[in-house]
Amino acid sequence: MKIEVIGCGSAFSKQNNTSSVLISDYHNNQWLIDCGPTIPRALWKNKTDINSIQVIYFTHIHPDHCAGLPALLNQWKSFKRTQPLDIFCQQEQKEPLQSLLQLANWPDDSLCFDVRWHPITDHFHWKTWEIKTATTQHEVTNRALRIQADSQCLFYSGDGRPTPMTKALMIGADLAFQECACADPLPEESSHGDFYSCQTLIEETGVSALGLYHCFDETIEDIHQRANTAPGLFLSRDGLIIDLADKHQLESLTQCQK
Repeated sequence: MKIEVIGCGSAFSKQNNTSSVLISDYHNNQWLIDCGPTIPRALWKNKTDINSIQVIYFTHIHPDHCAGLPALLNQWKSFKRTQPLDIFCQQEQKEPLQSLLQLANWPDDSLCFDVRWHPITDHFHWKTWEIKTATTQHEVTNRALRIQADSQCLFYSGDGRPTPMTKALMIGADLAFQECACADPLPEESSHGDFYSCQTLIEETGVSALGLYHCFDETIEDIHQRANTAPGLFLSRDGLIIDLADKHQLESLTQCQK
């Protein structure tokens, strides 16, 4: 798998795009995870083909994770996308997303391509991919996911503090991304992760490369400095491209700096 970080920023970041990744395999299958307000422009800037993204998976529907959907769908409509789109979301969060689709298409009744809706379950398959999901600790229900494809494994948390269920999904992953809002510890009942909890994840899961993202702007430099001296951790960044088959790249990402 190849992972391209379209955005790594928090909801109101002035430095980075809102958090989203583009995942591709060796068979030209491609998923977009989350689509906040700055993501469509980033995809257009990257010249992402209008037919290449086959699936959009929404971890949850806070605006910084879904508000870009109308603009993206409207662009695909304007440039005559032909391929169907599959959207995976939580069943109880489907209706607001459908409203965003209607906004993208208004006043027309239908797009020029099919949109197929699928509920997120604990365990399902898509083509050759195996997907497992679990809820984080967040103010609205957020489904972290684990993708297994081509003998490679990726974990992506979406928003929220780790839970025993999401920690279990992270075990054995080649690469994991965990939301890390703050450098200093947050209360245990918080709906966001912090640097200390991410350090603990390395010990509890054994994951060798853990990318931190969705950091509040004012904490980014502090988190960066701490991650540079912590084995297994690295600070994600917009535009980062990771090939899971490149073990040297994964090692270099987490190489401690003196």
